[in-house]
Amino acid sequence: MLRRAMLGFGGVALMDVLGRDSLAGAIGATGISPLAAKPPHFPARAKRIIYIFLDGGLSQVDSYDYKPLLQRDDGKPLPAGIAKPKFTFAPTGSLLASPFKWRQWGQSGQWGSDLFPETNKLMDELCFIKSLYHENEDHFTAKNMIATGSGREPRPPMGSWVSYGLGTSNQNLPAFIEIMPGQPKSTPAAFLPASFGSTAIGRTDTKSKDRIWDNLAGGAKGNRRQVDLIQSMNREQEERAGADRALDAEVQNMELAFHMQTEAPSIMNLSNESPSVRKLYGIGEAKTDDFGRACLLARRFAEQGVRYITVMHSTLAFGNLWDQHKDLYQGHRNNATAVDVPIAGLLRDLKSRGLLEDTLVICGSEFGRTPVFEFQDGGEGRLRNGRDHNPHGFAMWFAGAGVKGGFSHGETDDYGFHAVRNKVSIPDLHATLLHAMGLDHEKLTYRFGGRDYRLTDVSGDVVKQIFA
Repeated sequence: MLRRAMLGFGGVALMDVLGRDSLAGAIGATGISPLAAKPPHFPARAKRIIYIFLDGGLSQVDSYDYKPLLQRDDGKPLPAGIAKPKFTFAPTGSLLASPFKWRQWGQSGQWGSDLFPETNKLMDELCFIKSLYHENEDHFTAKNMIATGSGREPRPPMGSWVSYGLGTSNQNLPAFIEIMPGQPKSTPAAFLPASFGSTAIGRTDTKSKDRIWDNLAGGAKGNRRQVDLIQSMNREQEERAGADRALDAEVQNMELAFHMQTEAPSIMNLSNESPSVRKLYGIGEAKTDDFGRACLLARRFAEQGVRYITVMHSTLAFGNLWDQHKDLYQGHRNNATAVDVPIAGLLRDLKSRGLLEDTLVICGSEFGRTPVFEFQDGGEGRLRNGRDHNPHGFAMWFAGAGVKGGFSHGETDDYGFHAVRNKVSIPDLHATLLHAMGLDHEKLTYRFGGRDYRLTDVSGDVVKQIFA
C-alpha cells in the first residue's frame, strides 16, 4: 500500500530505502539524495583525498626545492636573467640563502631541509610537483585559485566538484568536510546546489579538542524540534529576501548534521584510540596536540567514506600562519614543529591500515616564497630574514593512490623563483586530482548562466607523469 500510495513519510522513507542502490546515480530523482553515491567515469586510483593545507605560503626554497646556487650566492643581487615580478608587497633585496640544513633522504635521495624531519623519513612515499604556478599575488585570490580554479570569480571548490561527481559513500556523512577551516562557516558551493558545499568542523578561535560539529550536540528528539524551528525561520528568510546560497548551504548542513547523530559522535570521539595511535599523531604533546587531533579526525572520517577532507593549519588566533615576511627561521620552524609529527603520523597510520593505497594525501600552500629577502623596518641592514609571496614557482607533495614515491616532476630556475620546466598550472593540478578520483575533468560539467562550467574551465592537462 505504501509503495503504491507514495504519500506521507512512510512512502518517502520506503522509497528512499528501496531506491538508494538501484537509483543511486539519478541526481534529482524523486526521493533520491543528491549526495547518493555515483560511479566514476573510469576506474579510480583514489577513493578519497585528504588535503593538508598550510595557510600563508610555505617557502619552497626552505623546504623541498633545494637550490645550491641560492646557498652559494647569499647576499648577491638576483641575476639579471631572472625577472622580478611586477607586484610585490614590499621592496625586495638580494638573494637570501635558506637558513635551514639540507640533506638527501631515503633510497630516492630526494632533498629536504630539516624543517620536517619526521615527514622526511617517509621521503620514498612522497611525490613532488615543483613547478606549480599561477598569477595571484595576495592570499585571498591565491587561496581561491587553489581551491576553485578562479582567483576572483565565485566558483565551486574542488571538494564540491568531487561531491557533485561522486556523491558520498556514507549517507550519514557528507562527501566534503573541512577540518579547522580558515573561516568559521562552511564554504558555499557557489552555483552548484548547496548540498555539495562543505561541512565545517570547528571554528578558527578554538583548539581542536574543543572543536565541535555545529548542531550535533544533544539528543535526537530535542534536536529535531530545534532544527525544524530554525529551518522554518530560514525558509521564511529566503521567502522575504530571495535565494541565498550561503544560507541554503547552512540549511543543508544543519539537516545533514541531524542525520549524522547516529554516526558522527563516535567518529569525533578520539578517546577510543589506543595510546600508541595518539602518540603517533603527537596528541598530548603541547606543540603537536592541536594539529595531531585534526589529522587523526581526517583519518577517521576517511575510513568511514568521506570523499574529500581538508585539514588546514591556519588559525590566526594562535599565530600559526605560514606568512613569514620577517623572522623566517623562527616562524617556519614553529609552524613545522606543530605539523611535522602529525603529518608523518597520518601517513604511517594510513599505510598500516591499507588506506594509503586508495587515499591521495596532498600537502601544500596557496603559493611559495621569493628567494630574495623582503625589506622590513627601514632597509637592507635590518631584518634581512623574511620572504615575499611567490606564486610564480612553488611546490606541493602527494602520497598514496598510485603516485610515484621518491619522485619529482618539474623544476624552478636555479634560484627557485619561476617555474621553468614541465610547468604545472592550477587547472593542470585540478585535472590531475580529478583524474585520480576517476573523474574526467572535461566531462564533469554543470550548466549555469547559459554555459557549461567545469572546475578546470577551458584548460587543464592531467600530469600523468606522477602516477606509477
